[in-house]
Amino acid sequence: MEASIAIGFVIALLILKLIITSSISAVINASKAILRELAEEGQRKAERALALNEAARNLLATQQFISMVTNTGIIVVVATQILPLIESTVDNGIGSILLAYILPLLILIATLVISDRLPTGLVIGRAEGIATFSSGYLTVLVKWLQPFVNALLRISGRIAALLGGSDVVHLVTEEEIKTLVDAGSEEGVLDDEEKEMIYSVIRFGDTLAREVMIPRIDIVALDINATLHEALDVIISGGHSRIPVYRDTVDSIEGVLYAKDLLKVWRSGETPESLQNLLREPYFIPETKKASELLLELQDRKTHLVIVVDEYGGTAGLLTIEDLIEEIVGEIQDEYDIHEEALYEQIQEDEYIFNARIDLDDLNHLLDSSVPTDESDTLGGYIFSKLGRVPSVGDTFVDYHLEFQVLSVTGRRIRKVHIKKLDTPDTDEANDTPGQHRKSSENSNHKSVPPSTQPASVGQDTVPDTHSLNLR
Repeated sequence: MEASIAIGFVIALLILKLIITSSISAVINASKAILRELAEEGQRKAERALALNEAARNLLATQQFISMVTNTGIIVVVATQILPLIESTVDNGIGSILLAYILPLLILIATLVISDRLPTGLVIGRAEGIATFSSGYLTVLVKWLQPFVNALLRISGRIAALLGGSDVVHLVTEEEIKTLVDAGSEEGVLDDEEKEMIYSVIRFGDTLAREVMIPRIDIVALDINATLHEALDVIISGGHSRIPVYRDTVDSIEGVLYAKDLLKVWRSGETPESLQNLLREPYFIPETKKASELLLELQDRKTHLVIVVDEYGGTAGLLTIEDLIEEIVGEIQDEYDIHEEALYEQIQEDEYIFNARIDLDDLNHLLDSSVPTDESDTLGGYIFSKLGRVPSVGDTFVDYHLEFQVLSVTGRRIRKVHIKKLDTPDTDEANDTPGQHRKSSENSNHKSVPPSTQPASVGQDTVPDTHSLNLR
């Protein structure tokens, strides 16, 4: 093969690769809304482009197969035809050696530019036009190469499975979406509320039921032996339209009582012997169920309330569709929620009073901290795990450059926690054994919260001596 033919063949492969890669890039980056609108107007090319766009995974696999074939062809021609011709025409020496290495490098750079950079630049602002124009030959090409592409997908899938990975092609990553949102916020395209809502949607996919449920201790429920008037009193006082009904203990949920069902009986003047006949079937879910999956299930089942059960089958909590929606749009206040306590209050620049039920992810987001979330979901649970016992008012410890102090306890439940951000780790802490507890004295370095910031503890007649716990 003559040198001119070999070089021409390489150039032809590069041009072919550029055309196909640019066409596929245009189809993937084209607006579905615009393609759909053009398709509805009767444009067949737009219909084909839309079909290719919706099968992006298969289209990308086709692009990878074509890139593999063209790259292989270029390498073979360069290695078997062009390099031998160069060696035969150039005297042996430094010039021949340099040319033998420089030429393949230049071809590699050209291949990478044509594969990755140039197609993206070519389709900017004209993706829909190029996509519709190219849809015809791309449809035929994808159909012809389908057997080879399927084989490639099967092989890559098995290799990915052996390596513990996934063969799923992600067109856009979560981090790329966050980067776009941040850029839009900085440029004023998105306001803070819109930015936070988008971030909430992203986090929603990883949220578990146990992280958003109403915990067992806060469940308002009825004994199945309750009278009609007792049930009405609970519904009126609690402001709930649906109440779980249990037998003996809250671990044995018999069903859910709807206020509208109860009102129908009350209006008719009937006096049922038991609430059993008024109950709706309860829907139970594990506490590890993803919130995004649960929301779809509730929509499909037309159910508004579910009972969350733990690994032993006991009742862990209760969850409503409103709780799920609030994870995306924020708190929804109604006439019965006006007295709900805020999850936190900022009292100074680096000092906060938190409700112990605040989610650790929210706390880390607010304080820009890294409190671990693998063992506990809430601030109260985290403090319990650190102390290793039932907390008392005044218990204090330092962890992750934060100083925690328990302000209020009801029974065995933490209510309020004071947290102060520390600039640097305390010197004394560095000398303590990790996890070591020590009793404070009058001369200790413990910094107590000013009296004005300490709310009166509920369920405690006296405030015990302050404990200082240094944890790393």
